[in-house]
Amino acid sequence: MLVISAKSGQLGNRLLLSANFMAFASENNFTVINPAFEEYADFFSSTYQDFLCCYPSRPFSIAGNKWLRKYYYNINRYLAESGRFNTINIKRDYPFSWSNSTSITQELKSQSINFFQGWMFRDGWFIDDISNLQKHGEKIRAYFQPLKKYQLNVEKLISNIRSQADVIIGVHIRHGDYQQHQNGRFFYLVEDYLKVMESAQMLFSNKKVTFLICSNQRQNDDFFQHLSYIYGNNHIIEDMYSLAECDYIIGPPSSYSMWASFYGERPLYMIRDVNKMLEIEDFVHFYQWQGVFHYNEDWSKSFWEWTH
Repeated sequence: MLVISAKSGQLGNRLLLSANFMAFASENNFTVINPAFEEYADFFSSTYQDFLCCYPSRPFSIAGNKWLRKYYYNINRYLAESGRFNTINIKRDYPFSWSNSTSITQELKSQSINFFQGWMFRDGWFIDDISNLQKHGEKIRAYFQPLKKYQLNVEKLISNIRSQADVIIGVHIRHGDYQQHQNGRFFYLVEDYLKVMESAQMLFSNKKVTFLICSNQRQNDDFFQHLSYIYGNNHIIEDMYSLAECDYIIGPPSSYSMWASFYGERPLYMIRDVNKMLEIEDFVHFYQWQGVFHYNEDWSKSFWEWTH
């Protein structure tokens, strides 16, 4: 049994982390318990009725609530740090990969509980394990289907846009926390996003392009008046899964838009140069990502440089 006993990042990171554990478990006949998914469990059909957040899903489970999930997470944190069980700590000084971490996999005890803590699979850190994500992608996507009410809201939004557009390009404008994240390395002004959007629109000169704008901060309508656009529903799940339904996705390096690309199997352009004139080949499917990791002794300054 593999237990994710420590939280890493926000929604996108937790989903990618969970997906990598699920793919590894499928390959090696393990069960995954994910108490660290507690804040987001109530959004998804498979975890809504299971406070353990177990994969594979069990035929019988106990529904959770916020109090129960938090209590269970705290218990697992205590057990992981108690020294009574096999606890595997993933260091932050290099990208973690199941395929390249022989020492980690050798620590696993197949007939025991294995607690995991540490920052894993953040953004590009899972890049060596993409083949397993692809192999088990259908099961992972089925597990992380949102509740029906969120699906219906997404369907309504996308249907409305498709009735008026030939091409939908989702744009993830990440402001708020990105102004401080890695000293603002990936914080782009609205004017910068506009350059990229206008360049993308030129790729479809003979078609009606509508942009679906999703952001963690309210945007000024005046910037977008010369474009055909619509805002997302301003809901953490509905925006992510609406991006997954677009034909193309644009965003800064972020696990949020990367999950949308994975879930919807849609090509993503991860912004690295706001002045670049886009080509259609710049939109890359999730399984085609390539990158180089730049290590820094100050882990917060380590980053992935996406090369494709």
